[in-house]
Amino acid sequence: MNQLDQWQQQVSHWHKVRKHDQVETLAQLINNAPQELWGPEVSIEQSQGLGYWLDGCARIYQHHLEQGNIAAAYSYLCLAQARLESVVCRAEVDQNIRCSCCRKLEQVMVLIFEFCKKQHDQEWQVELRNQIEMHIKFLTHYPFNESPLPTLKPSSS
Repeated sequence: MNQLDQWQQQVSHWHKVRKHDQVETLAQLINNAPQELWGPEVSIEQSQGLGYWLDGCARIYQHHLEQGNIAAAYSYLCLAQARLESVVCRAEVDQNIRCSCCRKLEQVMVLIFEFCKKQHDQEWQVELRNQIEMHIKFLTHYPFNESPLPTLKPSSS
């Protein structure tokens, strides 16, 4: 059994026995997801794992939001954004994974925009503008709404 399988079993177990006081357990799983989750090759396990991971981010986000911990809630939206953008940017990652992450990134960005818009402090309005500008720049480099997704070449670093 590989790391991804073990991780998925742990996440699945959390879902079966989850309690509100177990968010820290879920956060540990989300923050320590195995590298195989992010590609480079597509598999059924990888695809399911990515779904579990995003669901976990959403659940932690919701928990912190309900607790009134705005910064922690927002941090899990940004974590999802950063991870998905990272996958899209990697040329060696399977095209199907990248396309799937592109679609999921769109959903996360809507949540980020709505979250920032609902906050009343001026700093959140600045954050909203920054997020919009950065996403536009990202879309300029990775226009995933066009078909097919541009083929990227691995960097020679």
